[in-house]
Amino acid sequence: MEQEVGKIVDIREKVRQHLGEDIEITSAYGRKRENRHKVHLIESYPTHFIVENIPLRGPRTRESYQYADILTQTILIHY
Repeated sequence: MEQEVGKIVDIREKVRQHLGEDIEITSAYGRKRENRHKVHLIESYPTHFIVENIPLRGPRTRESYQYADILTQTILIHY
């Protein structure tokens, strides 16, 4: 448990270093399907961070992810 807390702190610091930048997020939708999209990292909080998706058409959307999602590899971040 203590190692996981340390890893989450490291993940949080790495995400905060890229605040305000464009990043790519890969998330899994089902067993063999992935969704990879470019987003803008806009906010960081102690337990989660918020990204803004700016599509070519349509409205902007905001999504939030937890740092634990990165630790459990539910999502992958490409800086």
